[in-house]
Amino acid sequence: MNGNLFRALRMREGMTQEEFGAKLNLSKSAIANIESGRRPISDKVRARLAQKFEIDDNLLYFFESYRKMEDIFPN
Repeated sequence: MNGNLFRALRMREGMTQEEFGAKLNLSKSAIANIESGRRPISDKVRARLAQKFEIDDNLLYFFESYRKMEDIFPN
């Protein structure tokens, strides 16, 4: 999962960075850093995201794997 997908999930929920951070127990600046790619998404944050927003954790890992494959096999 990258910052763009993280941002898309937040926007899908209609939340500000501050609201999303509160839900995930992260600061607004942590959310901004994740969305901009300056901070990686930890396993702990991924697990909270899956739990709080009822997203299958395997789906989150799929998106992360897809991104890695895209890096290996560019179009």
